[in-house]
Amino acid sequence: MNVWYFAYGSNLKIDQMKERIGDCKLSKRAITRNYKLIFNKYSKKNWHGYTANLQRTGNFDDKVLGVVYHITDTQLSKLQILEGTEPTEIPVELEDGNEIKNAKTFLWNEPEREREPPDAYRRKMEDGLIEHGYDGTVVKKIFFEKFGH
Repeated sequence: MNVWYFAYGSNLKIDQMKERIGDCKLSKRAITRNYKLIFNKYSKKNWHGYTANLQRTGNFDDKVLGVVYHITDTQLSKLQILEGTEPTEIPVELEDGNEIKNAKTFLWNEPEREREPPDAYRRKMEDGLIEHGYDGTVVKKIFFEKFGH
């Protein structure tokens, strides 16, 4: 069976997803509303720094850019092992106005305050968004608004 997986962090990068779970036949740009992007998940093993997470705000105007990949349950299980947490279902909107009410993603309930991510992680996210056709100016703005550069 296939599921939609919403990526908003380093899994935006196509080559990373391929390395982690194999080929993904389909991906589409998507957003999730009522969440904001934060960097409060510490990754000692892979990044040696803080990585992306979603924080529910309940404010419809808050949104996070990302991508939905159409993947198999087996591929989702591989991601779950790597991410170290159960997937959560969230609604996402596609560019054509359609909604996927039960896209899977990974969220962490972390008490850590937000910190700037490592440069390599940031570049991977930016490159992934650009690979999926997001405008470079919009992508740079995500980090500029948070961290001033």
